Amino acid sequence: MTFCIPLPQLPASQRADTETLKAQFSTFVGTHCRDFFDALPNMILGLNAQRQIVFANTAALKFFSFRSIEQALGLRPGEAAGCVNADIVDGGCGNSRHCRNCAALAAILNAIEGNSDTCQVNVIRRSHTHLEGIDLQVDASPVIIGVESYVVFAITDISHEVRRRSMEQIFFHDVLNLAGGIRGLTEILKDSVPETCSMEMGILHSAMESLVDEILAQRELTAAENGELVPDLKPANSLQLMQSLVHVYTSLPVARGRILAVAADSEDIDFVADGRLLQRVLGNMLKNALEAEEEGVVITLRSWREQDSLLFSVHNPGFIPSEIQDDIFHRSFSTKSKTRGLGTYSMMLLAEQYLHGRVGFTSTPEHGTFFTVTLPFSQGGAEHGLSAPAAAL
Repeated sequence: MTFCIPLPQLPASQRADTETLKAQFSTFVGTHCRDFFDALPNMILGLNAQRQIVFANTAALKFFSFRSIEQALGLRPGEAAGCVNADIVDGGCGNSRHCRNCAALAAILNAIEGNSDTCQVNVIRRSHTHLEGIDLQVDASPVIIGVESYVVFAITDISHEVRRRSMEQIFFHDVLNLAGGIRGLTEILKDSVPETCSMEMGILHSAMESLVDEILAQRELTAAENGELVPDLKPANSLQLMQSLVHVYTSLPVARGRILAVAADSEDIDFVADGRLLQRVLGNMLKNALEAEEEGVVITLRSWREQDSLLFSVHNPGFIPSEIQDDIFHRSFSTKSKTRGLGTYSMMLLAEQYLHGRVGFTSTPEHGTFFTVTLPFSQGGAEHGLSAPAAAL
């Protein structure tokens, strides 16, 4: 996001003097506030009306490599951070032409006007003998202490998060291109290989299909957790969706010897939703059921309508022990290994946050385990990610 803001004309001569800064520091921290702010892990600055630092907690002083508050008093945030644009002109931080696009400056000026503001900013700063780029989230809030106005300026270093997201995007892009290329090659070759190799080529092609699907699932989960996933609403049909799932998952190695079926009493329902995300939710239910059962067991999908809701269920005859049931939707919880456990968590995340439904389960020794996803199915459903044609109502 680019900010174009009028530059305040605040040359160095208009800054508060040392005695005023010390008095403001004493006013800002009061009797006990300094201990409170120093106990916080977040970086906290107190700024006066001239955007000068009148307080910095321990976390902020450490981040700026200051030994004491005296080294920070009177500086502006960019000067304290070592921003390369802070000393271009005599007025210092906030006065060069580069500062017109500074989101942090815009937030501070907004707070001086009495409005809280939050933004992200990338700062190139001098760190000892080299330059480095850091990504910060800053929160600026106005506060009145006594008769003077101040800005509480909270800083969070999100550099690692920004870099992680960037690396994730690069990884998913590159690995999907590679896996997709291999899948395409196996698609071409599977009908051309000798009869003696046809079985192995079929297995390889199925494995590549599964690999691409797993990569896509992880990319969607990452986007969902970051709040970046955008549902794609399209017409869908309950029976067709379940039959497609049965076709895909029957070919997986985990399904070998097990039977996938659509219940005979399933209702044939047309609806509008993000079918891809719904398939992802139901697919994770199927995977869990398949992994929990021995060969010869039947796993059943079912769909039906109940008042203003559309429901899908996946049933397997196994029983989940009661000591496991309470934690089953926790992130990274798994009975298999510490590196597993995103399946049930992703069911809940995708269904509740992006399909605006809910996921649940029941498990008893007598009736086995039912995982269910319930989606809103009403006249207002289109606004919540699911709707039905008027004829179905």
